[in-house]
Amino acid sequence: MDITAANKISIVGNSGAGKSTLSKKLGISLGIEVFSIDKIYWLPEWQRRDQPSFQKLHDEWLNAETWIIDGVGYWKEMKTRLSESDMVIFLDTHFSLCKKRAATRIREEKLAPNPHITAGCLYGDMEKMQIKTIETFDRELKPKLAHYLAGLNPEKVKIIKNFEALNIKSAI
Repeated sequence: MDITAANKISIVGNSGAGKSTLSKKLGISLGIEVFSIDKIYWLPEWQRRDQPSFQKLHDEWLNAETWIIDGVGYWKEMKTRLSESDMVIFLDTHFSLCKKRAATRIREEKLAPNPHITAGCLYGDMEKMQIKTIETFDRELKPKLAHYLAGLNPEKVKIIKNFEALNIKSAI
């Protein structure tokens, strides 16, 4: 599928994989509103939102005619989102690059708040947890996610190592 024909796009991957960056570029290029899972998954001070409340907010996004949603969140809702997507992009970024980007994000948030996360959540407050999350994703969630994606229509799933692999230069 040509990405410019997609109305509902999910972008998944590890923390620091580039989901927010790609989502923003695609949203601008395609004129589609972008939603970040981190905005509804986390409450201030890194308190996890309960699943029923998360599901309600998530379902509101899914009811829109068009959307780009980046992130993982709860597994059940992610599976629903991926199945309803016209296109699923899995950014399979090496965990060492994710760690490097996480460190950069921590430095950058000292200058300006991160617009992709709930107010009151600072990556600098959870630097060790961020690294653990990246390592856990790579070791545990990535294989599970890859297995799930293998069961979806292969025409709508793009597993990429870098943005250039999408071949969407006209779109971004």
